[in-house]
Amino acid sequence: MTTFLRLLSESDKASALLDLCDRQRSGGDDPRCFEVAPGAFDAIPGQPFAYWVSEAVRETFRRFSAFGDHALATSGTGTLDDFRFLRTWWETVTQHRLAVSLRWFPYAKGGAFARMYFDHYLSINWSNNGAEMKAWIVVRYGGGHWARNIRSTEHYFRPGLTWPRRTTSGLSLRAMPAGCIFADKGPAAFVANDDPEELLALLALTNSRAFFLLVSLQMAFGSYEVGVIQKTPIPPLTTDQQTELATLARRAWSLKRALDTGNQTSHAFTLPALLQVEGATLAERAAAWNRRVAETQDELADIQRQIDAICFDLYGFSAEDRAAALSGETLAESSADDNDNEDKE
Repeated sequence: MTTFLRLLSESDKASALLDLCDRQRSGGDDPRCFEVAPGAFDAIPGQPFAYWVSEAVRETFRRFSAFGDHALATSGTGTLDDFRFLRTWWETVTQHRLAVSLRWFPYAKGGAFARMYFDHYLSINWSNNGAEMKAWIVVRYGGGHWARNIRSTEHYFRPGLTWPRRTTSGLSLRAMPAGCIFADKGPAAFVANDDPEELLALLALTNSRAFFLLVSLQMAFGSYEVGVIQKTPIPPLTTDQQTELATLARRAWSLKRALDTGNQTSHAFTLPALLQVEGATLAERAAAWNRRVAETQDELADIQRQIDAICFDLYGFSAEDRAAALSGETLAESSADDNDNEDKE
C-alpha cells in the first residue's frame, strides 16, 4: 500500500503537512490521508494517481463500456486565420439571404461555460466545401497541410453535442443543432442515426456530476480532449431511463433558450428582456425580469439535481462517492466566468 496526502484545500500547506505527518506517526486517522495499492490505478486510462476516490469509482472504468462504444467524439476544423474566415452571424445577414446561406455556415467553436444550451454565434466561410480556405492553407503552409487541419468533414451539419475543449470553468456539453460545422477547439459528439432521444439523454448524462468526476480523474488540467471523453465510461440505459434523461435535458435546454430570447445578439432573440415582462415603470420591469431569471435558475438547479441523482444510481456510486462528486470538485454554472474562453487559434 502507498500513502497519499491530499492538501489541496489547505491555505497553509506547510503547517497542514506537518500536522498530518504528526497524526500519521501517532497512528491517528485523518480524512486527508489515503492508502491505495499502486495496482488500483490500472483501472483508469493513463493510470493517473486518482487516490482520493474509492476503489468502486476507479472500477467504474472496468464495469462499464467507454463513451466511444456508444457515440462518436471527434474534432473538426481550425481555420488558421479566424479574422479571414470567421464572422459573427449578424455580420453575414444581408438582403441576399440565399448567397449568405451558400457561403456562411454556423460554427461551433467552444465558447463560454454553458451546459445544455449555447447560441452558436459564429459563422464560417465554407463556400464550395471550404475551397477558399483549403486553397489559402495550401498557399500559406504547403500542399496537404489542410488535410491535417480540416477534419471530420463527413460529420458536418449533423445534430450532435459540442463542448469547449479548453477551459478552467469545467466541462460543459451543449446541444449542437443540425447545420453546424464544428472546430478543433469545439469538438463534437454524435450518436447512431442522429436519434434525438438518445442524443438528449447523452447530453443529460454527460452534464452530470458523476460523469464529470470520471472525466476529471483522467486529466490534470482543464483541457477536455476528445480522447478523454471517448474513454470515460457510460452506463447502459433502459428505454425508460433514456426517456427520463432526455426529457430533463430538453426542459433545461428550453429554459435556457427562453432566457436568451432577450439577448439581442442571439438567434433566439424575440424582444428586449424588459418588454417581455409587465410593469408600470422601468424599475418594476427590471425587477420582474430578475424574478423570471431567478425562478428559471432555481428550476435549472432542480433539473441538475434530478440528473445527478439518476446518474449516481446508474453508475452505482455510494453516498461517500456522491459527496466527493458534489464537493468542490465541480463548478456551478452560476459562478462560472462567461469570459472564460480559450478557443483562440
